Amino acid sequence: MVTILRAKDANRQPIIYVVEHNTENPSSTSTSQTRPRRPDLSTFFATLSQITPNPGETRTRQHAVPVPADVSAAFRTLAEAFDIMRRENEIGGGGRGREGEEGRGETLIDQMIEALLREAESPPREVEGVSEEFCDALDRIPTKSLKPDQTCPICNNPFLDDPYPLVVRLPCHPTHLFDLECVRPWLRLRGTCPLDRVDFGKQQREKELERRRQLEKRRSNNKEDEEEEEEWDGLYA
Repeated sequence: MVTILRAKDANRQPIIYVVEHNTENPSSTSTSQTRPRRPDLSTFFATLSQITPNPGETRTRQHAVPVPADVSAAFRTLAEAFDIMRRENEIGGGGRGREGEEGRGETLIDQMIEALLREAESPPREVEGVSEEFCDALDRIPTKSLKPDQTCPICNNPFLDDPYPLVVRLPCHPTHLFDLECVRPWLRLRGTCPLDRVDFGKQQREKELERRRQLEKRRSNNKEDEEEEEEWDGLYA
């Protein structure tokens, strides 16, 4: 093929034809790699940012809650994104993944979509997911530690199909590995492990509540100390 290109260097049309033939040939055998692995989640994260308080607001607006319709929209948007991912996987012949824990033949993503749609119909009072800092702190799995047959339980794509995989391990179990781009939106919205439903969001809320209690306790103690000092100052004035 290289000889033909050189021989027809002055004729652009044949050269363009040959180059196109060469670039199409490998892609035809790896359509699963060139096809977008996941749908665009920009709308979901934009909605999530509107219903999730900023760190500073958690202290000044403890009792403020988002509009139920906005919370419902976040659940529905993520369900639609996962449904696109599921259909793309079926079209690409990626297999049906692992069965649901209840043995009904459902895949993990089937169960996740059903759960999201249920909560879209009856949304929680507020978002119960984890913080972005929680996702950033998840253990990263080195590429060299991954095996060719290891797949993401959500999208069912082999981790190594991605030239730059970003695989994380959830704290609940050493074998609970996920593609970060798949599990991150679920964690931010639901706060649970998709496999065993360990509630990391609840753990974070409990830690935050305890932190606030300790802070209020210290403030109360400091205030009492200041009042005692003022009383002693008054005695010697």
